[in-house]
Amino acid sequence: MIKLVADLHTHTNVSHHAYSSLEEMVQGAKRAGLDAIAITNHAPSMADGAHQWHFSNLNIVPRKIDGICVIRGIEMNIMPPNGTTDPMEERHFKHLDYVIASFHEVCFPPVNSEVHTKALENILRIPYVNTLGHLGNQNYEFDQERIISQCNEFGKIVEINNNSLAIRKGSKENCTSIAKLCMKYRVPIVVTSDSHISFMVGKTDSALSMLEEIGFPEELIINADFDRLNNYFKKIRGIDLYEFEEGKA
Repeated sequence: MIKLVADLHTHTNVSHHAYSSLEEMVQGAKRAGLDAIAITNHAPSMADGAHQWHFSNLNIVPRKIDGICVIRGIEMNIMPPNGTTDPMEERHFKHLDYVIASFHEVCFPPVNSEVHTKALENILRIPYVNTLGHLGNQNYEFDQERIISQCNEFGKIVEINNNSLAIRKGSKENCTSIAKLCMKYRVPIVVTSDSHISFMVGKTDSALSMLEEIGFPEELIINADFDRLNNYFKKIRGIDLYEFEEGKA
């Protein structure tokens, strides 16, 4: 049975449609038996997204709180018409460890597969983006093989989002086909809760069950092993999770 060590997509009440503080989310990770949590609040183009100052000030957040490693992240919006991201000054990325890019209806009204595919191809080429977020949303049909087959070339990983499976109609079928393509092309993935309240941190049973049903290889799940997770962040950001000290920023 697959067991995760980190939840790499969570939101605090800095985003107004979420309901828990950073400290409460950390406690949620501890209750879930995790070793790490990424705080990935919505970027400024979302109606209730955090101001860009929020992200540049993440350097004051302790690297480890009550035994939980805290990864400083952001969920950026894929923006129309061609797949840019939120307009943020480059200096605000300095203290970020992890960047997700996702479609959201309020920022990028759905168009068609051709437009969505082109936007994702442009996202692949943005160096600071690490992860393609909740691709299973049926409102954003895209050429799955065309995008997944290029992920390794551009150093991108794919998110399997448990929340999508729960609330977005058609997501199970899409997530399953995307996961199978990740198997085919050996593209690493992360499995996440996309939690907006502390009680949902680490809740990924639906996503993990789907992956087990298709025989997805555990070694391709970055957040299913702490050494693998640590090696990933060493590679992309030069940080060592084992060196995070309690209460120190």
